Amino acid sequence: MKIGFLINPIAGLGGSVGLKGTDGLVEEALKRGAKPVACERAKKCMQELELGASSVILTCSAEMGENAVINKSQRYEVVYSFAGDSTSEDTKNACKTFLEEGVDLLLFCGGDGTARDVYSVVGKDIPVIGIPAGVKMHSAVFAISPGGAAKIVEHFAAGKAELRDAEVMDTDEDAYRRNELRMKVFGYAQTPYEPLLVQQGK
Repeated sequence: MKIGFLINPIAGLGGSVGLKGTDGLVEEALKRGAKPVACERAKKCMQELELGASSVILTCSAEMGENAVINKSQRYEVVYSFAGDSTSEDTKNACKTFLEEGVDLLLFCGGDGTARDVYSVVGKDIPVIGIPAGVKMHSAVFAISPGGAAKIVEHFAAGKAELRDAEVMDTDEDAYRRNELRMKVFGYAQTPYEPLLVQQGK
């Protein structure tokens, strides 16, 4: 069983400093004192994740994945490396690598923007499940918590989770900052379905 794993390191930065999202405002968020949250949420998931010896995690270098694999009983390989600050293009390129590597499930940490980037590459070719870490959390591809994501991955690896179609949604952040809620469904990804552990569509 191959599990793809990636983190959007800037996901959620804008929320704690009142920016209603992080798209295009990373420097402003950091200037206001925002602290990264995505890697810590991913670490919580990895702490709780227990996989059998036949499973391997394929991930990205540094803060896009490798730094969060702290359960040393887990086998992992870095299959995508990036330089400098990671971007949405790195997320997309990592997903292309996961497709080439034939991963069975893609576990990602981020928000709706990350889900959109992931979906734009993998579509329904790879089932996905998200660790919630963003400001905007409207897509139904997310678990309700890092621990919930870990359980879903375990159930999927054990063949105990059925797949369902789940909405990938995103919000127009510029409109949101003007207190206008404009949302769009970008498609339907395949997600392991655990009724008590996954976020429902909004």
